[in-house]
Amino acid sequence: MQKDLILQELEDLKRTIVLLRASIEKFKPYKTRKIYTPDELEYYDSLSFRFEKSVEITLSFLKGLEIFVYAKTSDTLRDRLLIMQKLNIIDSMDFWFEARILRNKITHTYITGKLKDLYNEIFGKSKIIFKTLEGIERYLTNIT
Repeated sequence: MQKDLILQELEDLKRTIVLLRASIEKFKPYKTRKIYTPDELEYYDSLSFRFEKSVEITLSFLKGLEIFVYAKTSDTLRDRLLIMQKLNIIDSMDFWFEARILRNKITHTYITGKLKDLYNEIFGKSKIIFKTLEGIERYLTNIT
């Protein structure tokens, strides 16, 4: 039963990350001097939303994975990420704190000059999310 639940959560995570990957594959750097139409901005809105969702769904999945493996959950995100780092599922817990900070920046950044850096950061950090999914799959293959 628990195994089925974690595998279903993994499928949900994969679907979320597939959408982020599709946005990343179409990535074109944001041009600060260009005046974008609302239709042109839809891509960047989608990219931002998919990144935010991938961060949140991954962190939620890691909580479920911790419960699956240890039948308990850490009191703090830091403790959970430290456990995931020890299990070689993630490379750096600092990345996940940075990703959450970026998620908050996405919500509050409207200044055109800052958008270019924001989208470039999303592009770079997304690759680490993809790598984390690989670590999760590798770990689950070994324990299930």
